Amino acid sequence: GKTTIANLVCLLFKPTHGKIFIENYDSSEIEINSWRDQIGYVSQETTIFDDTIANNISLSFEKEKDYQASLSRIKEAASQANIDKFIESLPKGYETYVGENGLKLSGGQRQRIFIARELFRRPKILILDEATSALDNISEKAIQKSIDLLKGKTTVILIAHRISTLKNTDYLYVLNEGRIEERG
Repeated sequence: GKTTIANLVCLLFKPTHGKIFIENYDSSEIEINSWRDQIGYVSQETTIFDDTIANNISLSFEKEKDYQASLSRIKEAASQANIDKFIESLPKGYETYVGENGLKLSGGQRQRIFIARELFRRPKILILDEATSALDNISEKAIQKSIDLLKGKTTVILIAHRISTLKNTDYLYVLNEGRIEERG
């Protein structure tokens, strides 16, 4: 039910019963691609390319005219994802090649680069769907710090089983068999 709700928020599915309203607009009246452009989605499955860290964050699809402006946005996203210090400690920094599927990175580093990729797009809503479930405690804490840095800047929807991942949320909903069981 949790991922299904995320898919409904992204308008990947149409509800079989009832309606979805986004800021008082019926979702059937919303231009889907425009809505999806405002959403960043991070699952526990990340895709990292055999390329530089900078290109993995920016996906090279949005090269700004000014290289410095592009690099500045990449660094901003890396900072928000709490991976900037690690990247800057590397001999080639943002120009470091990470190997196929991010072979040269830990699971937590890959996940934070993936979060930086979504933040580079400057989404209004960031959905983290079990984004920390396969990580060790140290990596989870680093990603939790990343999430905390977004407070007041981006709406974050966290889907998680671990209560430690959810401890700093503004609102908490507990789902059981597709229904809200508790909220607070």
